[in-house]
Amino acid sequence: MKKFFVALFTVILFSTLASAEATPVRIARLPIIFQSTVPDEDTCSELETKIARAVHIPLNGTLQLAEYLPMKNSAQVFNDLWQEMHSQNKKAKLQDAMRPLAQKLDADIIVCPVLKDYGQVVMPTAWNETIMHSYARVELIVFDRRNDTLTYKKAAQSYNDSYHPHGTATQLAKICFDRVIDDSKLRQLIHDIRN
Repeated sequence: MKKFFVALFTVILFSTLASAEATPVRIARLPIIFQSTVPDEDTCSELETKIARAVHIPLNGTLQLAEYLPMKNSAQVFNDLWQEMHSQNKKAKLQDAMRPLAQKLDADIIVCPVLKDYGQVVMPTAWNETIMHSYARVELIVFDRRNDTLTYKKAAQSYNDSYHPHGTATQLAKICFDRVIDDSKLRQLIHDIRN
């Protein structure tokens, strides 16, 4: 039994050392790009947290599997690149900027969340009822330079009925972000880094 534990410990030690010696995957997570009304600060924070959790690697501080590039710097490089691309081609899409951005940042994975549409209108009616119209539309672009794979997913939700907390634009945006994270298999991509 003692030999078994020694052998098991040796295997775990060598696999940990082997993974530690590998070059960490460089991940650039851009802050959410708002192409419409910007939600309140709490909503923005909750949406950013959803993306941050999707790209989080447990014990990365110890295992050093990934290097997270500074968001502020990544955003600045993206903004400069996008302005240049958009001035040359008004029909350019955000997806078109991912490959050159990965090159400029020397990033292996780019994660670009976009809030395309967001809004909410609440109106009282003559029947002593409150009607709410809310909507959210989200896109998520994930580029993996290691195998030149671009994933582009989008989701939209709307609500038009009596006021209900689950129909607010904030809730709809959260649903949309959950959907694009799942549809893009972002968590699986990040999880596979450990393997």
